[in-house]
Amino acid sequence: MGKPNIVVYLSDDHGWEYLGCYGNAHIQTPHLDRIAEEGVRFTHAFTPTPTCAPSRSTLYTGLYPARHGAMGNHTECHTTLETLPKKLRKLGYRVAIAGKTHVKPENLFDFEYIGGFLPKHAEHARKYRAEGLDTAPVDSFLDTHRRENPNQPICLILGDSNPHVTWEPNKIYAPDILPLPPYIADTPITRKALANYYQDITTMDERIGEVDRLLDTYGYADNTLFIYTTDHGSEWPHCKWTLYDTGIRLPFIARWPGKIPSATVTDAMISHVDFLPTLIDIAGGEQSEGLDGRSFKDVLCGQRTTFRDKIYGTHTRDGDMNVFPQRCVRDNKHKYILNLMPENTWTTHFTKVEGIPESHAEVWNSWVEKAKNDPKTAELVYLTQHHPVEELYDVQADPYEFNNIAFDVSSRPILEKMHADVRQWIQSQNDEGRREI
Repeated sequence: MGKPNIVVYLSDDHGWEYLGCYGNAHIQTPHLDRIAEEGVRFTHAFTPTPTCAPSRSTLYTGLYPARHGAMGNHTECHTTLETLPKKLRKLGYRVAIAGKTHVKPENLFDFEYIGGFLPKHAEHARKYRAEGLDTAPVDSFLDTHRRENPNQPICLILGDSNPHVTWEPNKIYAPDILPLPPYIADTPITRKALANYYQDITTMDERIGEVDRLLDTYGYADNTLFIYTTDHGSEWPHCKWTLYDTGIRLPFIARWPGKIPSATVTDAMISHVDFLPTLIDIAGGEQSEGLDGRSFKDVLCGQRTTFRDKIYGTHTRDGDMNVFPQRCVRDNKHKYILNLMPENTWTTHFTKVEGIPESHAEVWNSWVEKAKNDPKTAELVYLTQHHPVEELYDVQADPYEFNNIAFDVSSRPILEKMHADVRQWIQSQNDEGRREI
């Protein structure tokens, strides 16, 4: 049958808990739910960094941000690296991308660019993002390649802009009945915004269904590894731009007929830093020396049930926003976060950016107003904005990481061990930490 085709659907800002197959009974994601039933769903997939460009750079280099160079958003990788397009082309693949790239410099990430986004839709009034992925160029690419190069395998990355803000106006959800996680304050405008976020995810899921039909139409269904994942968590406070699980824990679904057992769920811990080594392995290549990641192909194919015993995380900044550098280590029981500039107040686009209807500062200001008379909301607002030097969480008992046990005497041995681990990792990465700011 030859080498498998590889198709990766990469969304933008999709929190892992906003999928039906991940236990959300209110959201409509039928196509992703079906693909999960046909393959494997990872419950503990992570990005090492909760910001767009650094995360995508990690996917395409197999390196942590301190080593690939793009630590802050909109920054560039070191020009001496060898990235996914070059590595897979050496293995005989045609490597193409459609939609969002958000990696620099362009000549380092020299994908064949085959198409972009849908035309702007007046109803959506998009800011800070393009419209969703246009699947028409994908249709043309698959059709032409199958006819002209039937024996050459493809690696196709589909970079959607959903569900990054600005979210699509809600059409199908009832805001009043949507469940609110503890990092979201309950105000009327917040519920409208959450419904819009749900809508944007459902619209993306429809496009995933379109892509799946194209794979079947052009004969790619049987010998294609299909992966769905995202760059990081949702753009709500306590999520994106933080090292809490809501910022770095991801949906990761894969289907590979005849290779991946259907209806599989794995708790194996993987990181986006492992993505490129895994694709190289699947493509029949030798593992590259000097990468931070390693292949989890055996986990994908149901031959192993464990992988990493811990993951590391790093966040630096997003331009002049969210200058709140953090480093972390997480195992199956605990998460330790080291805040390098705890004197800074946590601010992001969500708390600062005005002029997005039913989103961002308009929503955040409703929380601040409610906090004046509601102690629970006041505590949420405070914990969102202020972080001590060290944070330690029992991620099994406290999955949303609000109960910081770093200062509990009984937790001291765990804290000291994880603190030393993070410091050692920082040193091994030549991570300048605070000096990077």
